[in-house]
Amino acid sequence: MPPSSIDHSGPNGTFNTVLLERHTCAWLLLPVLAFMAGWMHWYISLPAAALLMWGIIKGARSSAPARDGMPEQAPFPLFTRQSLCVLAAFIVVMIFSGWGGWVNQHPDHIVRNACLQELVSSPWPVVFPDGDVLIYNIGFWIIPALAGKLTGLDAARILLPLWGAWGFFLTWCWICVFSGRRSAVFALLLIMFGSLLNLQCWLSLDLFRLHYFGIAEQIMCSANASIPVVLFFVWLAASRMPPGWLLPLFSCMAFYSPLAAVGGLPLIVCEGIREWKARCNGQAVWSVPAVLAAAIPGICFLIYYGHVNAPSSRMGLRPFYTGWGDFLLIGTSFLAYALFCWRDFRRNPLFLCTLATGLLLPFLYVNGDVNDLLCKGSVPAMACLLAFLARTYALHPSLRLWIWILLLLGLAPRFNLPYYFSAPEPVLLHLKNLPAPDGWAARELRKLILAEHACIQDGWKGTMYHPGHRWHPYYSGSPGWWYRLVFR
Repeated sequence: MPPSSIDHSGPNGTFNTVLLERHTCAWLLLPVLAFMAGWMHWYISLPAAALLMWGIIKGARSSAPARDGMPEQAPFPLFTRQSLCVLAAFIVVMIFSGWGGWVNQHPDHIVRNACLQELVSSPWPVVFPDGDVLIYNIGFWIIPALAGKLTGLDAARILLPLWGAWGFFLTWCWICVFSGRRSAVFALLLIMFGSLLNLQCWLSLDLFRLHYFGIAEQIMCSANASIPVVLFFVWLAASRMPPGWLLPLFSCMAFYSPLAAVGGLPLIVCEGIREWKARCNGQAVWSVPAVLAAAIPGICFLIYYGHVNAPSSRMGLRPFYTGWGDFLLIGTSFLAYALFCWRDFRRNPLFLCTLATGLLLPFLYVNGDVNDLLCKGSVPAMACLLAFLARTYALHPSLRLWIWILLLLGLAPRFNLPYYFSAPEPVLLHLKNLPAPDGWAARELRKLILAEHACIQDGWKGTMYHPGHRWHPYYSGSPGWWYRLVFR
């Protein structure tokens, strides 16, 4: 299809994606339903789960007449020789990013390991000896933790990277649908996509810490919150989500990551208004089942996260960018990719809203640090931009080389292999005793091989409550009476 004929609401229907929709919906919903069963009182969990399923079922039925009126579409099989290779590659990426603890991990995994161990070994909901309850973004671990409860912690550690890889695989599928063709190249684009963090560090421009985190960093540091968010918003940008599912599934984003829900709210409002203007689709978005299925679980999630004993509840506005370097950071973090997409999507409301959201996020702060919000809150905008960039990549072969150059400049060497999958101990000791090398290339090579901070591993020895664990006060809370009304 020539670029001039692109419909701003999305590409023409190329694939029949009913099977893909069901798998995606199930992947996003299963942890939420498990959380309701394990954490909430039955008199709240049963109505909330029933409302959520009612909204999903009604949303699927409301989209059926629209599908019947579409021309015949080619099926989109999930399993082909190519897709199995892509799925295997995502599994490798998850393992070498530290999930499950099979290789050396980023230090942030200290809390992830402890949280998974608590979910496996403790009754649900997790209550600590002092009466505080575990309050954290636990959605990514719930299904692996269920396997761990049946057969032990190692089963949870095995399933954890598999569960994340399946979420990335579904994301790749939606990128292929939006781009109009299946290609393993989109899997590489998905992993490499992110801000020009390396370039910023080389130019010493990261003083203000305003970079948007790339997919590779999100996998390594915070995939517990980012994978479901990336999947949902890539699906949203592909314009193939049944309108009736928009609000119920967005409420699930509030469970996976409250900050991502904050950053993604403008995009949801934009899409809801666009669907409303489409009349019949708008009726599905704002129907009683859809609104109730989103509002009731959403309120429960707000009550849950409202009891965390952390200063992260402090939110506010900050002044305009603090210096000229901020403009360079915002440009290399976000706007550089948008330039490729402008020609095809400048009339797309969701694309314009994505740009506006990305530009406004640095004005806000959470926990006294704007970067806390950019780490999680920018994921929805970056996911939508990723989908638009992949579509542009498919439409314009002449731009592909420049897109790859941009991706390579921004790809941070943050995977455990080789950044955290450290060299053998004798080699590490020898390198530590050597004087610091001169020259940029020698210093970078030393960082890649040595990775001293990766040698500090908490392993699986500690729990969320072990003495002196610095994360415990941030991810536990003292439940108030309103919490007890909803949660056990």
